[in-house]
Amino acid sequence: MIDAIQAVQIAKEQALHMLGQSSATLEEIEKETHKDREVWSITLSYPRDLSHLSSIARIGIEPLQYKRFLIDVETGDLVAVRLREPAAR
Repeated sequence: MIDAIQAVQIAKEQALHMLGQSSATLEEIEKETHKDREVWSITLSYPRDLSHLSSIARIGIEPLQYKRFLIDVETGDLVAVRLREPAAR
């Protein structure tokens, strides 16, 4: 069984491995059920690449992206990665 601290570490390692994101910041930790498995839901944020957009186009864009990593509580396996949309401003 893994605790929340271990789940965050696994999520950050997966963010680096899968998404190339080394500057991920912890936003949320929750325990929930996913497909009859107990999982840690770890939300990480990281800067969105806005370099390809004009300064006008950047105005309406959220500067951070959010991903939810679902980590199995028993095994520490990554179960899913989901886009986490922030609440409307």
